[in-house]
Amino acid sequence: MSRRASWGVAIAACAVTWSLNTPAPAWARKSKPAPKEVQQEPPPDPPPSFVAPPPGYEPPPPFRAGEDTGPPPPPYEEPLPAFMTLDRIDANTRVAIQIGWQTIDDVSVGDASLVRLEPFGHFVFPNRAGGIYGRVPFVHRFASNADDASAMGNLELGGFFLPTRKSEWIVRAGIAAGTASDSVPRAGANLDSRFERLTDFVLVLPRTTALRLSGSTIQQWDKIFVRADIGIDAVLDKPSVPANATSVFGRGNVALGLRAPGVDFTVELANLVLFNGDTPSGLTGHLLHTAAISVRTPGVDQFHFGMVFPLDNAARGEVWILSLGYQRAGDF
Repeated sequence: MSRRASWGVAIAACAVTWSLNTPAPAWARKSKPAPKEVQQEPPPDPPPSFVAPPPGYEPPPPFRAGEDTGPPPPPYEEPLPAFMTLDRIDANTRVAIQIGWQTIDDVSVGDASLVRLEPFGHFVFPNRAGGIYGRVPFVHRFASNADDASAMGNLELGGFFLPTRKSEWIVRAGIAAGTASDSVPRAGANLDSRFERLTDFVLVLPRTTALRLSGSTIQQWDKIFVRADIGIDAVLDKPSVPANATSVFGRGNVALGLRAPGVDFTVELANLVLFNGDTPSGLTGHLLHTAAISVRTPGVDQFHFGMVFPLDNAARGEVWILSLGYQRAGDF
């Protein structure tokens, strides 16, 4: 054998030996299946891409740095001012008392002074659709030439409706029960106190039961606010009185107010109409009027100070009325 052939045989033998001793590459090896006991379960199905929220769910507001994630609280609405001589009901719950001091220079028993005390209040239902109210006046008269007299007026209870859930429109209906004193000195004391709240005239009539209906509106433009009332009172039951005594009364009131820093000012006009019955003065005797001015603190705790002036000839310049009061107003 030639030398060249011997080298070829030797190289071929080495190549065969190397290929037998070298493991096959990964791509050339055939993987064995794993035993059945170690095979993994197939993965579960993925969740659906959309899940409906439960009923009533409200998504949270978007997050903003430096702010709370909850919804903002409702804005605070300051209670509107009330009035001395007009209707008092509005869209704010109120508990209050009004005290009046009245001097009369010309009465049958001589000069006299009166103290009139009237607790009142109304409650607005949580849904603000309406509410209930109540009031009753008390009077004590100091007379220079006669015995003093104390009297209770007619108790009024009723309800009211707020069509807009605000003070823009107010509809009221109530009953004045016949609780007023009917003895001569006590009935006289009640009647002498009628000018402080002419709109509640039926509350001072002795033992008189009456149906009271009214509508009111309160409008506000920036610092200016206005209230207007219109109503009718119909006597349902009364003690023995002359057949020509008045049994139907009409009421029409208006007031203008100004809101200043820390104080509210009001100017009020109250009017009473006697629709039936005879009076010595003819037509003018069927109309009674009072004017009033007041200063009141704003907010939840409202204190007021004011004066009431009768405008009719029979009482003008003879009756002077000073009124003080406090109201707790708001939702409480």
